[in-house]
Amino acid sequence: MPSHGAPAQTSPATDYQITTSSSTYTPGGSITVTITALNGKVFVGYLMVAKDEGTGADLGSFSIISGGKVMCGTTRDQGVTHTNKASKTTESFTWTAPSNANGNIKFEATIVQSYSKYWLNVHSDVVTLASAVVTTKPTTTVPDTTKAATTTSVATDKPPATGAVTMDHRCGDTRGCFVNCEGNDCQYVVSWHYRPEYVDFSITRKVTGGGSKWLAIGFSSDPKMGDDDVLHCLSDSAGHVTVARSYNQGTSNQPIANSQEGISSVIGSYNDGVFRCSFRYSQVRPDPDNRVKRQGTSRPMIDLHQHRHLMLGDGPAFGDILAMHKENPLVTAEMVNLQSTDIIGDVARYPLVKVHGCLMILAWIFCTGVGLVFARFYKPVWSNRTILGLKVWFQFHRGLMVTTLVLTLVGFIIIFVEANGYSKISAPIGKGYVASHPILGIIVTVLTVTNPIMALFRPGPKDKNRPIFNWAHWAVGMAAHILGVITICFGVELQKVGAPKYTVYVVIGYIVYHVLMEITLKIYDLFAERQNSARIEHMEMKNGNGATQNGNSFRPEEPKRDPKDSIIKKLLLAFHVAIAFAFTLTLLLLVTQY
Repeated sequence: MPSHGAPAQTSPATDYQITTSSSTYTPGGSITVTITALNGKVFVGYLMVAKDEGTGADLGSFSIISGGKVMCGTTRDQGVTHTNKASKTTESFTWTAPSNANGNIKFEATIVQSYSKYWLNVHSDVVTLASAVVTTKPTTTVPDTTKAATTTSVATDKPPATGAVTMDHRCGDTRGCFVNCEGNDCQYVVSWHYRPEYVDFSITRKVTGGGSKWLAIGFSSDPKMGDDDVLHCLSDSAGHVTVARSYNQGTSNQPIANSQEGISSVIGSYNDGVFRCSFRYSQVRPDPDNRVKRQGTSRPMIDLHQHRHLMLGDGPAFGDILAMHKENPLVTAEMVNLQSTDIIGDVARYPLVKVHGCLMILAWIFCTGVGLVFARFYKPVWSNRTILGLKVWFQFHRGLMVTTLVLTLVGFIIIFVEANGYSKISAPIGKGYVASHPILGIIVTVLTVTNPIMALFRPGPKDKNRPIFNWAHWAVGMAAHILGVITICFGVELQKVGAPKYTVYVVIGYIVYHVLMEITLKIYDLFAERQNSARIEHMEMKNGNGATQNGNSFRPEEPKRDPKDSIIKKLLLAFHVAIAFAFTLTLLLLVTQY
């Protein structure tokens, strides 16, 4: 679905059904189709088409009864969708069959319960052509449980094998190119050949999954999605490729009228995991005003003389509707002059995103990773020394945690500036959990601010509520640390960070190391306590309780120093600081150098 970052639900859509007023239809005839929520549920959105059971092609046209709006497909009004985000329990439409219909059909829909929870391929019972009917049966919804709910394709059972994408030998000579290649092995190649009257485009990219797909290039005045002209290739479930023009309004792709005007010489294919599409886009203005209508307004034709950032994206399609890309589009680092024959390998960098990531790594890998160890295990160490009148452990702990607070708040502000407020992100394919990064970041920030505020109201050492405070302070701090590191783990997988794929394993390595270090320090403290207890007990047994030496009462000498305050403990601290610093430095380099 457009603008939905989470993956579709894979469980059956048992809370929703699609029913029809008749189990049969006639060519040119009409039937009523209804989407209904069951079991007290609601839905906020939907997108429905009628499909030929045999070919998977979209058929017929819709008109509105209770709500929604019709969407243009290959013919007018071929799909129907919602007009607002209000909660709904039922919506009905009239579907009119084409006059030349000759097969059975079923209605397929995407039903949206909330922004991140939706189902694909919810369908009605088969509606049969009247001339082919032998018997009839009641019409109830049967959610598709035999295939994964990923696209609307009839070919999603077996993902295609990955084919090869090779470098276009014309790049740098007669064509300009935007590529990602290692030698002759490429992930994508976008090339163009400029002429005053037209530009020939060729797009080739490795994609995943089967079924209907789209592959598009966008033309933008900045590296961010929004207010962009788009030329997209669409491969239907039968493998036919068409090319059309559309428009990005905010984070949603919008169709335009006369979408194929200026497009010709289309050649395309999608097989073996490779989507190939080439076409010619004319620069000849089709009308005196150089305008193309877009949903009742007008918009200029794409001016290919202007320098623009190029965007490359792909994703699943639902009929003629472009569903949201599973990964953020790739964007050229600089504006591109299509008249040049340069080979462009750099994608847009997002410096504020990288600054945000670096600040959070410093805060939660180094400062918190060391600061919490001081508080948990080093209170007895340097017990006879102070810094500015306060114990050594407390000064280090407080200094590191205040630094964490400052770094977190600065990073929080920076990312909100970069995203222009709260932003729901798209997750890489198969990693829907990454989309939780923004909300986890907000939770971590709230916890980080909460703990020092709690400290302002800390009861005195003898106060009966002091134990409650200690536990609450510990719980909030630990929750923030755990969620902070998890949030970083998700964050380094985001495309805008630009970190290599193995960066997440460095974060996981830090987590494993930190847990092992805390276990080691705890075992050492338990061992030291046991040794000290045994030593005191041995001295008491040797001298007797209240025994005398030379007529004088004898008491064992009190230890001058806590047994946990040892050179070994200090060496462990130095080791921990060094390793935490090494992990921090490694992550900073990975985030900033790519």
